Amino acid sequence: MRCDNCNMIPIIEFNSPVDYLAALEAFDKMVKHGTMEIAYQNMPIDIMLAGGINLKEKFFHQFRCPECGTIYGMFVNMRAGGQIKIDERVFDPADYPDPPEKKEEN
Repeated sequence: MRCDNCNMIPIIEFNSPVDYLAALEAFDKMVKHGTMEIAYQNMPIDIMLAGGINLKEKFFHQFRCPECGTIYGMFVNMRAGGQIKIDERVFDPADYPDPPEKKEEN
């Protein structure tokens, strides 16, 4: 599944948001170098790296290796830590529609 281009990316857990930001910065450099591409992000990387981590509590980014197609998902809850893992597919918010509104019963 992984190739020489991306097999150096660690599959790890984060203990702090600082670890997430360090990994995000490394992925950002890979994107700028052309060895990774952004597949999904719920907050733009440049905003996060500029100090925008106070805007939300949970962040999710996915990156795809252009050589082999492996998708790396990064998640962090600013209070509980996070992880880098291999995902089967790119996240699609449409897969998680809002639940129907409940009608009040009298």
